[in-house]
Amino acid sequence: MKSRSLAVFALVVAVPFTDVSRSVSRQPIRPESRIWFTGASNIRHFTCKARQLSGAIELRGIATRSPLLVGENASGEPSLRMSVDSVDCGIGRMNRHLHEALQSDRHPTIEFRVTSYEVHLETPAPIARIVGAVTIAGVQRPVTTTASISADTLGTLYLRGTYAIRPTDFGVAPPRRFGGLLRVRDSVTVHFDVAVDPDGDATNVIACRLIELIKTQEGTHASHS
Repeated sequence: MKSRSLAVFALVVAVPFTDVSRSVSRQPIRPESRIWFTGASNIRHFTCKARQLSGAIELRGIATRSPLLVGENASGEPSLRMSVDSVDCGIGRMNRHLHEALQSDRHPTIEFRVTSYEVHLETPAPIARIVGAVTIAGVQRPVTTTASISADTLGTLYLRGTYAIRPTDFGVAPPRRFGGLLRVRDSVTVHFDVAVDPDGDATNVIACRLIELIKTQEGTHASHS
């Protein structure tokens, strides 16, 4: 699982969160969404970018009067999907080694699916706790991570954060080359900056709450100036 994130929920913190469990629509991941990976070998650091990213979510909210907004993803499809062969580290040979290590011929995509979420609006910077599962090289593992969330004036949601993984947890052996002189470390950080359209009731509620929160904070700051 952050331009401005997965949090578009409803009116003011004091207003009850609308129950949208019966009204769910599909929100596609916007094309400006980005995912990239950073890691290191015993020789250098590297950054690899996912050039092909797709996915969608179907958020279902649970009614609450609390600043804590909770819900689930009603879709069984991947929330994020990237082509392994599109992952670009900027060096052709390194790309080939990475694609081979990730077994792109048998498992051409890396996928992540959100299962549930919590959005905390009481903090100075709203935070989303995201629970889901990631599949790499055909192996699925549970994931729990946090992301900062925000919404622009058009209601687009943004999620930004990082998550550290160990390739060996997915049966992926970090590349070793030149008789072991070059060894990639068994730790990679996933960076995500995901934008979601405000097309569903749950995302609309999150966005409205975020926008209202921003207005409230701006009003508070202005009153003290």
